[in-house]
Amino acid sequence: MPNNPMRWSIAAILLIGLWSCGEAVAPSEPEAPPEQAVEAQAALTDTEYLVRLGLMRGHLLVGHELYGQGALDAARSHSKHPTDELYAGMDNEFAARHTTGFGNELTAHALASEGEDGAAVSAAYATLAAAIARTEAAVQTSPSMIVDVTAALLREAAAEYAIGIVDGRLSNAHEYQDAYGFTQVALSWAKGATPHEVFDPIVERIEGLSEMMWPDLVPPEELGQKAARIYGAAAEVEILGLVLTSLPALNERGDAATVRALEIRRSHEPIEGKAPTTFQ
Repeated sequence: MPNNPMRWSIAAILLIGLWSCGEAVAPSEPEAPPEQAVEAQAALTDTEYLVRLGLMRGHLLVGHELYGQGALDAARSHSKHPTDELYAGMDNEFAARHTTGFGNELTAHALASEGEDGAAVSAAYATLAAAIARTEAAVQTSPSMIVDVTAALLREAAAEYAIGIVDGRLSNAHEYQDAYGFTQVALSWAKGATPHEVFDPIVERIEGLSEMMWPDLVPPEELGQKAARIYGAAAEVEILGLVLTSLPALNERGDAATVRALEIRRSHEPIEGKAPTTFQ
């Protein structure tokens, strides 16, 4: 076969092109698949989550009321506690429940509280309270869960009161005030719960405690009350909780719970105006 210079020239050009562009024509590495997002896992149960939020609410409520009374230093101390003690680690809890936190609102409220503009503090407090309510709404509650949250907040209040008032005398005003705040949040949970026939006795008991245990938010030097009364209230709420959890239908209806709850209430009624033994 005769040599064809043109054919050899074309072949040489192709070989040179392939050699010089080897990297370009080499097979590419397969792309790594995109990383799958890891869904956040809650470390707290829903009840514990709501209690944690309730403790934050309690600190903030006390701080807001103290600010309104002109006790600015005490108010600022309480306003900082949610951030300093309770909010850390909550981002994962919010993510696990498909909601967002309220860190910015906490910071804005704390900054407003450092000043002396009452209107600004009230506005920041209202915004913060609404943000906390949004995170609470991420949980589907039941009467039994509300009972558990209420009882847990009362136990926390009792523990704080035991530090605040010792042997009838003021020992720690801050803890005394914390106990008030936690009790008020427990009261708000009970007030908003149904069936009313079950929760009304709880509301009455907590309201009675509030008047008895906290004559003023700024505590007197002497106060003849004991934390055992608050522990007793928490125990009574837990008794009701046992009734609710033992009868599954109660979470949807309430008639059977009403009967039993009223029986429990009557068994704990004071005799001749005296406090029941569980509150001594």
